Amino acid sequence: MSEAGSRELKFAEGQWERMRELAESAYPFEGCGVLGGRARDGGWEVSEVFPGHNLVEDRRHDRYELDPRDIIAAERACRSRGEEVLGFFHTHPDHPARPSQFDRDHAWPGYLYVVCAVDQGAMRRATAWVLAGPDEGAEFEELTTGEGDPRRPGYNPPGVVVES
Repeated sequence: MSEAGSRELKFAEGQWERMRELAESAYPFEGCGVLGGRARDGGWEVSEVFPGHNLVEDRRHDRYELDPRDIIAAERACRSRGEEVLGFFHTHPDHPARPSQFDRDHAWPGYLYVVCAVDQGAMRRATAWVLAGPDEGAEFEELTTGEGDPRRPGYNPPGVVVES
């Protein structure tokens, strides 16, 4: 995964907007979900964003734990289409779109992580990350995304960064 900076993350038509809707609807708490699609040479293509349930009760404003049942349901849906779970997204209410130490400590190697900054109920920025190695203590590396025409499938805001 040391090539993370040169790999692309693309969202199929409507899926970036789906993630934005889910992220904003969770505010003021952390929201989360699953990203399904296909890994390809040079990156990943997200074909579906699945909603998730945050199981954390006492610190929902700054912690999340994705319900394993949501991951299993997404895996089944992806498998039925010949796809796989690529990773996960979660929100940082009124905080930057950068992984926290808690995020790093709980990340799984080989999966994508999209962090969405939701300020006052609106998603202002999102960034994508992968762990740089399989070892405990590995750091996150930020991904790039494919840019394109917003009217065509596969469009992503430049750098998976949206600033409103």
